[in-house]
Amino acid sequence: MSTQQHRNEHDVQRDLDLWRDEEAGLQIETIAAACALIAYADGVVRQTEHDSMASSLSRFGLIDEQSRKELLIEFEQATARFEINHAAGEMAALATIARLEKSSRFSRALVETCRVIGEADGHYIVEEQSALVKICRQLRIEPIEAGAFAIINKA
Repeated sequence: MSTQQHRNEHDVQRDLDLWRDEEAGLQIETIAAACALIAYADGVVRQTEHDSMASSLSRFGLIDEQSRKELLIEFEQATARFEINHAAGEMAALATIARLEKSSRFSRALVETCRVIGEADGHYIVEEQSALVKICRQLRIEPIEAGAFAIINKA
């Protein structure tokens, strides 16, 4: 009987490990898709946007080198879709983002990351704000509460 119990504990651990791997993979795909949507909003992915996306992994607890490599590969694939056909790239990105709708903690971090990427080059333009609104709507997050719009300081 103890052999059966040991096997079951191992099975449970294996299932948990698979679930974590799948969850991490989904997060990486979603981060890459959302970041590509924001970075490509003005038609050009700048190095500052790329670097900001790459440094965002720590927000999601994905700090190992393998996660970083996977994110960069996913990001390149997502941006390639935009280069081939912007509308198709946007549709693919939004479909990927929609898979995370039920993970509110992750969704908020994703929206915050996208905002940081939009601002990375020093200009948070209307096209980037619009892309972030689309991401918020896909995640069923209120764009104003999520900080999707630039705050204009009046001095």
